[in-house]
Amino acid sequence: MNSYLKRILAVCVVLLASVVQAQSIPNCSSSASDPDKDGWGWENNRSCKVLATTAYPACASATSDPDGDGWGWENNRSCKLGAGTTYPACASASSDPDGDGWGWENNKTCKVGSTGSTAAGFKVSGSSLQDANGNNFYPRGVNNPHAWYDTQSYAVLPNLAARRTNLVRIVWTTQGSAARLDEVLTAVETQKMISMVELHDGTGSNDPALLEKLASYWARSDVAAVLKKHERYLMINIANEWGAHDKSEAQWAADYKRPISIIRNAGLTTTIVIDNPGWGQNGNGALWHGQELLNHDPRHNLMFSIHMYGAWNNASDIYNAMNNYRNNKLALVIGEFGYNHNSGNNNLGSKVDAGLLMRYAQEFGVGYIAWSTQGNDTENAWLDLMTNWSGTTAWGNMVWYSQYGIYNTAQPASVFK
Repeated sequence: MNSYLKRILAVCVVLLASVVQAQSIPNCSSSASDPDKDGWGWENNRSCKVLATTAYPACASATSDPDGDGWGWENNRSCKLGAGTTYPACASASSDPDGDGWGWENNKTCKVGSTGSTAAGFKVSGSSLQDANGNNFYPRGVNNPHAWYDTQSYAVLPNLAARRTNLVRIVWTTQGSAARLDEVLTAVETQKMISMVELHDGTGSNDPALLEKLASYWARSDVAAVLKKHERYLMINIANEWGAHDKSEAQWAADYKRPISIIRNAGLTTTIVIDNPGWGQNGNGALWHGQELLNHDPRHNLMFSIHMYGAWNNASDIYNAMNNYRNNKLALVIGEFGYNHNSGNNNLGSKVDAGLLMRYAQEFGVGYIAWSTQGNDTENAWLDLMTNWSGTTAWGNMVWYSQYGIYNTAQPASVFK
């Protein structure tokens, strides 16, 4: 009996399948037939099924999608947000905490970097630095002591540009006014150079509170407004050489997380530059913990700086550092460097092969910024690149005019083209 029933049941299943196939439900020709978006429509006085291939019109405006689910309602029909949809610009980059380029303001989706929103500025992509146009940029620059020689540093900018310098690292302190910073940044841009602003107040310090104070200067409303105005043309080097030789790499990384957040919470989106510990000379800080800091930054937009003096007298160490940062997809800049002065008998014990450093930088696509135009004290006068803020020292000739020097290798950022 059970066997007989099973055979009857099997026959019924086959017959039912045949009926369903004979009366198959047609596909909808248009998604407009499905106003409630449940996958079923009504055309030609019968039900139809909306398939993935059904063409939905693109929403003209993201405001048609108030709940942000990717679907909108325009002209009495469903529409899909896509490449043809116009999104409002975010008023502040802080609306995009995860740094994916999209924010949420006024109960609607907005796009960071659109016309009218905070300028996107620089960004990193793996080990590469890119300008606001998305093109690679290779810093070939010099440090300029605006904090100590305001008039001379300001006046020398056209001279630096004439030597094809494409970036100026602006030595600054928390005593500098927002108004003067605005004037300096404007002058640098006028000469078609990029600015990297840095604070010298914390040099050699291990105090996390001081580091946070420096970050808070950049985030201060008047200063942040100036930075946002010029963000397309600058990077923010939070603090010069914060972290002495006894600051561990792990603690250095831990102490930098709060300052990164302070700056991002102020709505600044451009690349943040972080000096390594050990007065900038311990490259293992970022090599070992750089990815940790990148993960912490909601914009994942950090570049790390090594200062190369006496700890970098072995040329193979310079090569290996550039190679290791590239292999670990970490953006690197040589934020300061010296040379082999007096066979290493100098206050920094520097015997750095600067010519080889610049050659390796060219090969690896790494930026370099020499220390410094002029104004060093007697002990550091061997690092002056210029005389009388116009002439050129032997050190300056090497930095600007040697085979891999600035004049022969620098290209302006594409934002100026």
